[in-house]
Amino acid sequence: MEIRRRNPSVEALSALAAELFGVVADVVPMPGERHLNSRLDVDGRPRYLLKMYAADTAEADLALQNALLAWLPGADTTALAAAGTAVVEGETRTVHLLDWLDGREWCRAGIPDPARFAALGAAVARLDRALADFDHPGLDRSYRWNPLQANELATALPLLDAAERPFAAEALERLAELLPELRELPQQAIHNDANENNVIVSDDGSIAGIIDLGDVVRAPRVCGLAVALAYAQLDVRDPVSAACQVVSGYHQESPLTARELRLLPDLVDIRLAMSIANAAAQRVDDPDNAYLSVSQPQVRALISALSDQPRPLLEARYRDACGYRAVAAEQEIVTWLRSADCDPAPMLRTDLRTAKAHTIDWTSQGPDELRMRHGAEWVNAAIEAQVRATGSTVALGRYREDRVVYNSAAFAGDNGRRSVHMAIDVFAAADEPVFAPLDGVVAAVDFRPAEYDYGGVVMLEHRTCSGTPFWLLVGHLSKVSTDRIRPGDAVRRGDRIGWTGPVPENGGWPPHTHVQLFTTRLGRSTDLPGAVHPDEVDVWESISPNPNLVLRAPEPTAVQPARDSADISARRKANLSATLSLSYTEPLHIVAGEGAELIDAHGRRHLDLVNNVCHVGHCHPRVVEALSAQAAVLNTNTRYLHGNLTEYARRLAATFPDPLNVVLLTNSGSEANDLALRLARTATGREHALVLDWAYHGNLGSLIEISPYKFNRAGGTGPGERVRICAVPDPYRGEFGADGARYAKDVEAHCAALAAAGTPPAAFIHESIPGCAGQIELADGYLEAAYAATRAAGGLCIADEVQCGFGRVGTHMWAFEKHGVVPDIVTLGKPIGNGHPIGAVVTTPQVAKRFATGMEYFNTFGGNPVSCAVGLAVLDVVEDERLMANSAVVGGFLKDGLRALAQRHEVIGDVRGRGLFLGVELVTDRQTKQPATAAAKRVVEAAKRNGVLLSTDGPADNVLKIKPPVVLSRSQARHALEVLDRALQES
Repeated sequence: MEIRRRNPSVEALSALAAELFGVVADVVPMPGERHLNSRLDVDGRPRYLLKMYAADTAEADLALQNALLAWLPGADTTALAAAGTAVVEGETRTVHLLDWLDGREWCRAGIPDPARFAALGAAVARLDRALADFDHPGLDRSYRWNPLQANELATALPLLDAAERPFAAEALERLAELLPELRELPQQAIHNDANENNVIVSDDGSIAGIIDLGDVVRAPRVCGLAVALAYAQLDVRDPVSAACQVVSGYHQESPLTARELRLLPDLVDIRLAMSIANAAAQRVDDPDNAYLSVSQPQVRALISALSDQPRPLLEARYRDACGYRAVAAEQEIVTWLRSADCDPAPMLRTDLRTAKAHTIDWTSQGPDELRMRHGAEWVNAAIEAQVRATGSTVALGRYREDRVVYNSAAFAGDNGRRSVHMAIDVFAAADEPVFAPLDGVVAAVDFRPAEYDYGGVVMLEHRTCSGTPFWLLVGHLSKVSTDRIRPGDAVRRGDRIGWTGPVPENGGWPPHTHVQLFTTRLGRSTDLPGAVHPDEVDVWESISPNPNLVLRAPEPTAVQPARDSADISARRKANLSATLSLSYTEPLHIVAGEGAELIDAHGRRHLDLVNNVCHVGHCHPRVVEALSAQAAVLNTNTRYLHGNLTEYARRLAATFPDPLNVVLLTNSGSEANDLALRLARTATGREHALVLDWAYHGNLGSLIEISPYKFNRAGGTGPGERVRICAVPDPYRGEFGADGARYAKDVEAHCAALAAAGTPPAAFIHESIPGCAGQIELADGYLEAAYAATRAAGGLCIADEVQCGFGRVGTHMWAFEKHGVVPDIVTLGKPIGNGHPIGAVVTTPQVAKRFATGMEYFNTFGGNPVSCAVGLAVLDVVEDERLMANSAVVGGFLKDGLRALAQRHEVIGDVRGRGLFLGVELVTDRQTKQPATAAAKRVVEAAKRNGVLLSTDGPADNVLKIKPPVVLSRSQARHALEVLDRALQES
C-alpha cells in the first residue's frame, strides 16, 4: 500500500491496517521517539499496536527487532502478530502489527505503592533473564542510548543550559572512569528503556509487561536496572525509597552482586545525563517532536532532588534493600572494635566502664521535665536531679532513640522529621575535658553554633589493625576546643581533644558530649547527621554503629527499633528466604497471644483456629513460669543427672499403652521423625519406607524424601528409591469409601513387591489423622490391617502424632488409640512444648535395644532441663484443666455446628475429624466433589477480616483446617461458627 503523506492520517492508517493485516479498527495515535505508533481498537477495545518504522531505519536494526520478537514470545513484553511494508512518499517502510498489552502506562496508572515499585524491579529482572542468552550482531551497533557509549554524548553538552551542564559533564566523566569495570561484568542483551511510557500496569496493580524493544543493546544487566530506576523515581515524593523498592524487587527475582550495587548510583546519574543530553541533541534535529521532551521537566526535578544525596549513601541504601550490610567495611570495623586488640581510653574523667549510668528518656514517653521547650538550663537541672535520685554518677542519652527534642527546621524534611539519635550522649558539666579513646588523626574541626547543631565538633580518624579507616565524631564541645586543634593533627590514646561546651556554644543543649561512630564519611565533613529518619535506621546502624563499642558502658545504651508491618515485610524480603510464606492477602502483624486468641499490633484480638502448637493456649502462665523459673537456674545437656529429664520421660511414657515406655527427646517434630526413621532402619537393617499419599512428616531432607506433600508438589523431585506411596484411606473421596481393610491391601501389595525385590520394608509411617492431606479421619479398620501387613513383612509401624496428639482428639491422649493399634514407634512435636521447641520419640524396649549399636545418640538441646520443665508444665495443664475433655465437648459442639452450616451452604461437601482436629471440605458440586479452592480461599480471607483465623489444606487447598488451642471455649466456638456462616455467605 502507498501513502502520500509523511505523517499519515488516522484514516490512512486504518486503511493500511485493513489492507496489510485484515484488521478493521479505530486508530488512536501514540507517542514515539522516531517511529510512528498507533493503537488499533477493535470493537471498542485496544487490540493491536501498529508500528511503522522510520524510513531510515537500518536493515540491521529491523533484523534485530525481528529476532527479538521471535525470541521473546510469552515473556511479558510485546508480541509480533504480523509484519508488512508500506510506501510513504515513495519510501518503503516496515510495519509491525503487535499484540496490545492490556493495562495502562506507568505514568497513567496512578500513584505507585511500594508493592508496584517492587513488581517493576521483578519485571525488569524477568525480562533480563529472558534476554540473557539472546545474541545478535545488532546488539553491538553504534547507538546513542547505549550506556557504554554515552561518553559520545559529550558533544551535546554545549546545548545544555548552565544548570544542567555540570551534572551531565560529571556523570559522563564518571562513565569514563567506570567503563573498564563495566566491561569486566557479564554482558547480555538488556531492554534498556523501562521508562514511564513503556511499563504497562494491569488493573490490579501488577506489571503486565515492558514494551518497545527498540533500545535493546548489549551491556551489563545493572545498566538496564539503572534505566528503570531513573524513570521510576520521576514524580514521586520519596524517590530514593522508590528506587530501593525497585532494587529489592529485582534482587528478589535475580540476586544482585555487591559490585553491581556499588555501580548503580553512578549508572542512574549516567542515564539521567543521557536523557537530557539526547533530548537536547534530538530537539535540534526534530524541534517539532514533543515526545523528545516528554520526561525532561521530571528528569530535571529528580536531578535536583538527588543532588543532596551522597552517592555512597545511595549505595548503602541499595545494599540494605537487598539484605547486604549497608556499609561493607562495617563488619571488619565492628569486629576489631570488639576484639582484645582494641583498648579504648575513657573519653571523660568519669570512666563509663565502672560508672553507674542513668539513661535519660527523650522519647514521646519521657517525662515532661526533659522537654527542650523548658530551656537547656532547666533540662540540665532535671537531668542532674535524676542522676542524684537514682544514685548514679553519670547520665547517658541512648543510641537509636526516637526523640521528640529535634524541633528545629534543620531536622525537617519532605519525608518527615529526622528524629532517631545515632550517637550516645554523655552528660557532664561544661568545660569537662574530653579525651581521644584511640590513636588517630584529626580529620575535621568545625564550630557549628546554630540552634540544635553540634556547636564545637571534632572528627577523628582511626584505623583497624589492618588499616581500614573509621571515624569518631565528637560534638557539643566548646568554642575554644575548635581553636586549639587542627585537621591533620595526630592524637594519641588518652590525649585531650577538647572540653564540653556551655549552652551558648554547644547548639543550645544541656552540656554533654555527643559521641558517634562512622564507618564511612559519605563524602562529607562535620555536616554528617546525628539524627536520621526513622525509615532509614537500618542503613544508619551500619554507617554509625553503636558507639558503646568505644565507650564501653556495661548498661544497655541502645533502644530496640520499633518496626511497623511494612518495615517488617521489607526486612523479611531482604534477609529471610523467599521460601518462607505468609498467611493471608494482607499479612497480620501479631505481637501477643492469650488463650485461644492472637493480638495484632493494633490491639485487635483474633480467634486462632489454626494454631495446634500452643496447645494449652498462647502464653499459658504455668508454662511461662516453668520456663522462666528453670531458665533462671540452669540449662545444660543430658550428660549430667537432672531430675527434670527423668521425671518428664517417666510422666510422658505413662501416657502410652504398653510396651511404649522408652523416650528419646529432640527439638522438633521433624527431628523426632528423622530419629524414628533411624530407629526403624537400624532395628530392621532395612531402608525402604511405606508412606501415605499427601503425607507430610517434616522439613529435614530425610523427611522430604518420605513426604508426598513436598516431593510431589512444586519444587519436588518425586519419590526416591526407598519410598513407596500408599493410598490414603479417605472415607469421603477414597476409592473404597469407609472400608479401611480394602485400602490396606495397597500396603500389603507394596510389602510383597519389596520383598520380592529383596528389599523388604523397614517401616510403615503414618499420621494418625493426616493433616496436609485434608484433615482425613482414617477409615475404620485401616490401621489394624496395615499394621498387620507391615509386621508380617518384618517392618515396624510408626505413628506420627506431631499434629494431633496430647488429647486433642478428645477421646484419647493419642489419636492412634481409637484404631485399637499400638505402634512400635510414636513421634511427638508441635503441642508438646506449647510453642517451646521440643520433640520426642517414644518406642518399645525391644526397638530401643536394637538401636543401641555402640553409636551414642546425643542431642545438644534435646532433653535440656528448661525444655523438660516446659514439657512437664504442659502435661500438668492438660491434666489439671481437663483439656482432653474440653476438646471432646467443645469439639463436638463445633462439629455439630459445622454440620448445621452444611445444611445451609451447598459448598460444604464434608465435615470430619475428632475433638478439636476438624476439617471442612468445600466443593463446587456435592455429586462430583469438584474442589472449591477459590471459595475456600475467599472464606479464609473473609473470616480473617472478621477476626477468626483459618487456613486450608488438602491436595487442592479446599479443606478448611480447624485445630485451635484446646482451651477453646464454647462461646468462642459459637462465635467462630457465626463468623464462618457469614464468610460462607460472602464467598
